[in-house]
Amino acid sequence: MPASLDDTTIERAVATRKRRRRSSSEEPSSRNAAIIGILLALVAILLGIALLSYSPADQSNTEVSLSELLRLLRNDDAVRAKLETTHNWLGLLGAIIADFLLHDTFGYAAVLLLALPMWWARDLFRMGTVDDATWRKSALLLLCVCAWSLWFGALRLVWNGLAIEWSGLVGEFLATISATIAGTMGAIVLSSAMLFFACVFVTGTSLVALVNRLRAAGVHAASALAVTVNRIFASKTTAPKPQKINVQDSDSSRELFAFLRRTAQAEPRIVTPTEEDLPTPTGRTTKQQQPGDPAPAGSAARKLTLTVQPSPQSNLPAQQSPTQDQSPQAADRIRTNSDETILFTPPPLDLLLSGKEEQHIDEEELKTNARLLQEKLETFKIKIENVTVIPGPVITQYEFVPAAGVKISQIEALADDIALALKAKGIRIIAPIPGKGTVGVEIPNHTPSLVRFRSIVASRTFRDYRGVLPLGLGKTITGDVYCCDLAELPHLLIAGATGSGKSVGINTIIMSLLYRLHPRHLKLVIIDPKKVELTFYTKLKHHYLAASPDIDEVVVTSPTNAVVILKALVAEMEQRYDLLAKVGQRKISDYNRKLAEGTLKNSSDQPLEPMPYIVVIIDELADLMMTARNEVEDSIIRLAQLARAVGIHLVVATQRPSVDVITGLIKANFPARIAYQVASKVDSRTILDTVGAEQLLGNGDLLFTPGGQRPIRLQNSFITTEEVEAITDFIGKQRGYSTPYMLPSVAQGTGRRSETDADFDPLFVEAARIVVHAQQGSTSLLQRRLRIGYSRAARIVDQLEAAGILGPFDGSKARQVLIESDAELDMRLGELGLI
Repeated sequence: MPASLDDTTIERAVATRKRRRRSSSEEPSSRNAAIIGILLALVAILLGIALLSYSPADQSNTEVSLSELLRLLRNDDAVRAKLETTHNWLGLLGAIIADFLLHDTFGYAAVLLLALPMWWARDLFRMGTVDDATWRKSALLLLCVCAWSLWFGALRLVWNGLAIEWSGLVGEFLATISATIAGTMGAIVLSSAMLFFACVFVTGTSLVALVNRLRAAGVHAASALAVTVNRIFASKTTAPKPQKINVQDSDSSRELFAFLRRTAQAEPRIVTPTEEDLPTPTGRTTKQQQPGDPAPAGSAARKLTLTVQPSPQSNLPAQQSPTQDQSPQAADRIRTNSDETILFTPPPLDLLLSGKEEQHIDEEELKTNARLLQEKLETFKIKIENVTVIPGPVITQYEFVPAAGVKISQIEALADDIALALKAKGIRIIAPIPGKGTVGVEIPNHTPSLVRFRSIVASRTFRDYRGVLPLGLGKTITGDVYCCDLAELPHLLIAGATGSGKSVGINTIIMSLLYRLHPRHLKLVIIDPKKVELTFYTKLKHHYLAASPDIDEVVVTSPTNAVVILKALVAEMEQRYDLLAKVGQRKISDYNRKLAEGTLKNSSDQPLEPMPYIVVIIDELADLMMTARNEVEDSIIRLAQLARAVGIHLVVATQRPSVDVITGLIKANFPARIAYQVASKVDSRTILDTVGAEQLLGNGDLLFTPGGQRPIRLQNSFITTEEVEAITDFIGKQRGYSTPYMLPSVAQGTGRRSETDADFDPLFVEAARIVVHAQQGSTSLLQRRLRIGYSRAARIVDQLEAAGILGPFDGSKARQVLIESDAELDMRLGELGLI
């Protein structure tokens, strides 16, 4: 038999087996911890790359859904275009993550959060688990991040120019709560203390040691200051007397005096800020509201608070900036007045009236109206529940839930009865409220508040709004500032009766653009057939206005000139499309961005130039439709259909919203509409495709339909004529471009032109060929073939008679054509100098 093993040998073997079993079970767990650590480190690196390459211009591309990202795999053109215009190094996903961290969470403090996954990865590599000390340090770091965000959020309450990326929405929310509890200064003090202690705890610094260091630093600074002061006084008391220097007549002395004379005669070099200091459009809004592109809202806000008075000289040529771009690509960027750099100062807020806008909320009135509303509905056996009152500056909305079995149509039919019971006008019923299972009744306040334009442009909503062409339309029924982007609408149709606030609304639209855009990026075409509403914008001729070389007006008041400038806009649109096709771009924002970056390929010999956005303001469409219906309608329809991609946008207003003015084709191309108070339900349906505008109160009360959505009720802000004149004077007194922005000429013939054809209509040659080919000279023929109005056709017929092409008037018969062939006509036109 084998010898028996002793107890020691057996115990040693059992221990070895347990140790092997334990090590084999620990290997997978340590390997899993290492894998998790690698993933955490990789996540931290990717987040760092996304944050490092963050660009505010990418906000226009962050509003994408998961389905849109998946469409990128199928090479979807729309998503591919967003990807190509994204600056983030990680593409669309990186732009979305960076925008979420910097804008929607903690702001720039989110960079500190990258330390968390790195700490956790380190512990997982070393110990296979995250140490308790690391968890405590992570919690303290998160506290420090919140304190950072809160501190900058409190600063944003005082300094409006600070961009939201410094605090994020979390910091802004915490600062608002702190300011509500302890006031603005209290919020700043509390956030500063919180940030200080958070940094102390994270770094592990002793408070006693820190105080000693600060005291020692203060003593050292005081002693250094004392030594410096003593040296200054000592140098003054013992300063040596100046020595006399005998300068002999030598070559070196002559060179010295020549240099001094040249220096004295040289003009001083003044370095002044240029338009690069102002925000440039990018084409995108914030998430609260929409396109594209202005620069960060903080930059715009800083420029709005300037109070520097400009030079009293006006309409002078712009000066070149000494810091003008001299890169090789700069030679292909500029033309005409684009090569001029003007020293432009935006109008300050001090030019606007700052009347008090205290909202008068009478709780007793609100309770009484709610009780009367409930009693009146119960009279018609309509029971309601959960009445909620939402007071606004002009309108108060009473929101309630109808009882089961109550039809919405029953409530809508009681608008007049509710108005009678509440002794109010302008009752509007919203049934149901979009996104809610409730019904809203809008009732005017007995003491409405005045919404001034200054409260709109000075608001944080307007300053942070990142649209290409931002418009501050007014305030909602809850008192919130409402902004939209004209570039996304992309055109706006406005209608309202006399005295409804339409003209004031047009002024606020123009002023919203002037407060946000530099003249380099915006041009206006203003058509005012009434001749008195918008003529004071003539002062902006050398800054913001675009003109036609064929007419002598910059603010167009003549219907004939209106036709010419609309055709010039069509020609401008076609030229821009031709240019985009040559350089391979799809829209104006891509073109301007790549041109500024110097990455645009120019295959033609002509230098490229930046395209400004052009906003066309037509104050009264009805007058134009009465005088030149066909020409005006054709040009407006063409612009509305095609001009969006090349940066031309229309704002068309009329006080006669009838079907003969707002035709079907015009309505189809103007999805965004504003309706002020109108006379009847028919007019309301014409402008909004629904009723409700006839119930508005006037004085800026409006319904805004942002393209296919349900109307939104707003109170337009009020701006006086004196405020508008003060702003136009302020801009007009500054040095502008040497010439206005010139649109293409549409009055040029196909051949040479002499000075004697100044009285001939631009369509004279075409009309002559029409009557010769038809051998019939009549006004109706020219109206049909040329699609012009009667007055213009009759004037061309008279010109044809004076030129010897048509015979005299012969009663009801058509005029005799005196020329029988094209060769004879060409000879006659040559004699007139027209070909």
